Amino acid sequence: MGSRRINRRPPGAGLVALTAWPAEAASVDLAAAVCPQAPPGMETFANQVTGWVKWGVLALIGISAVASLGSILVGRIFSHPHASRYGAMGVAVVVMVAIIYTVILVILDSITGSGCT
Repeated sequence: MGSRRINRRPPGAGLVALTAWPAEAASVDLAAAVCPQAPPGMETFANQVTGWVKWGVLALIGISAVASLGSILVGRIFSHPHASRYGAMGVAVVVMVAIIYTVILVILDSITGSGCT
């Protein structure tokens, strides 16, 4: 049999880490109390760009949904199963993207919104 190593800590090693914990917790609480704010004069520009991005993504989701449903319809009318299959996959992807879009908006609002959490 090979030799086995046993990791042994010196006596009292755990107490040093335990005594430093409340100070570390206080610094974390202090950092959590700081609210993120845009620099002065930047809020209007940031809101405008965020609004453009939100409406742009929403328009792309709508266009993609219509194109996917159109692909399903064309595939059914002209007996083209690949078009129908790709359209169905497109609808599934659009639904997933819409869910991710709403989750990302909630995350961004919780980070940059008014007030602290």
